[in-house]
Amino acid sequence: MDSAVHDNVKKYYGKRLQKSEDLQSNASCSRGCRPMPDSAREALKLVHPDVCARYFGCGLVVPESLEGCKVLDLGSGSGRDCYILSKLVGQTGHVTGVDMTSEMILTSRKYLQYHQEKFGYEKANTDFVQGYLESLGEAGIQSDCCDVLISNCVICLCPDKRAVLQEAHRILKDGGEFYFSDMYASKAVPESLKQDPVVWGEGMGGALYWKDLISVVKELGFSTPYLVTASKILVHNSEILKKNRGYRLRFWDVPFLQIAQKQN
Repeated sequence: MDSAVHDNVKKYYGKRLQKSEDLQSNASCSRGCRPMPDSAREALKLVHPDVCARYFGCGLVVPESLEGCKVLDLGSGSGRDCYILSKLVGQTGHVTGVDMTSEMILTSRKYLQYHQEKFGYEKANTDFVQGYLESLGEAGIQSDCCDVLISNCVICLCPDKRAVLQEAHRILKDGGEFYFSDMYASKAVPESLKQDPVVWGEGMGGALYWKDLISVVKELGFSTPYLVTASKILVHNSEILKKNRGYRLRFWDVPFLQIAQKQN
């Protein structure tokens, strides 16, 4: 499964990026591009600062009620979103984070006991698994095992989006819901930008043309995606701006795009 794209992303997020401010655009919304529910915002206050410092997402989207649910985070990074969800699902729920980058897995696992004690749980209700989103079965993720899936600006980093979405469909229970944020392009991204390791690492090189997303998820059996809001990406890096000048591509965070229900 390992590929040149996977290797580049591992290096970018495992070694090059050490804190949210290292990103070359405004894609990372540490406070969310749209206000989180009060319960999630209160849970975020309890997450360890070291975990929050390595947050690279573009906006967590969560349903209002998660008590007792089994939730899986596709591309869990430092574990920030998983620990928010850990508080929301309660002691009877469970949260699993999956990430391919060993440095991110180590960071997230380091604070398991901290959050268990912070939330007052008798035992941890969160675990982190290293693996590829295109082949979750190899990481031990069973079919029909999750009530809710979330993903926060990670699918754009994966070389095979269809495989990721197919795996998402496989592991959701019938009637399960998929909430995710990601980066999308105003038109198909040219090969020259896809081949640039920094542009890809920032999420833009692998951004789907938004219309392609709709056709893929419907083919796989999901309901029509529900778009709640969107924010334009502002790039700070002059070299990236120069590379995009000839294509005039626009990139958008779509942090509250919801695929509401799995269909048979």
